[in-house]
Amino acid sequence: MKSKIVIALDTDIDKAKFIIKKSEKYNFEIFKIGHLLFDTHPEIINYITLRGLKVILDLKFHDIPSVISKAVKSVLQKYKIFAFTVHSLGGKQMLDEVVKTVQEFKEKPIIFAVTILTSLLDKDLNLLGFRKKTKSTVLNLAKLAKSCGVDGVVCSPKEVKFIKQTCGKNFLTLVPGVSISNLSKATDQQRTSSIKEIINSEADFIVVGRSIYESEDVESALQYLYNLINS
Repeated sequence: MKSKIVIALDTDIDKAKFIIKKSEKYNFEIFKIGHLLFDTHPEIINYITLRGLKVILDLKFHDIPSVISKAVKSVLQKYKIFAFTVHSLGGKQMLDEVVKTVQEFKEKPIIFAVTILTSLLDKDLNLLGFRKKTKSTVLNLAKLAKSCGVDGVVCSPKEVKFIKQTCGKNFLTLVPGVSISNLSKATDQQRTSSIKEIINSEADFIVVGRSIYESEDVESALQYLYNLINS
């Protein structure tokens, strides 16, 4: 399988540690940490990396260039990060500054630029003043990110193919909010698909979270995911 599975840990610290331990049994080695855990228990990053595992820090940095540079530098000086996210809507100068800041470090994490949140549809973009369709807007933001030297984007599975065609196969794609069939409860993700629909796609990273951390039986959910991607 080409795509790599990322386990999102948008839950409390105790359950997060439990999921991490159980995930090792199934060789899942990449974990996504968002504001929920980072803001309350940033030490979870060291807990993960000291086990030889990887962290995608999903803080979606979005600020003026000078502030973003300090914020990114502060995090990278403290923690070993495999990848992190920024908002492409921060603009060219902000993205340029992020890339420039990362170059200062010997171990350079992957930079993913969030295009349009997968919870948004065309009607939502219209309310925000966007006149183009979601797909066109996502592609424009992906092209901007690539031109700035960003490694890849966070996008819907429905947009992976077009982004690869536009930005090249080496431009990374991370697909969030993926459910594992009927094990997943209701979700606020809109532009998404089931893992079965994207498992053989060109997506480089597939994020599965709610299906795991909201499951009444975490280990069964992890085993189901493992069997699904290895069948």
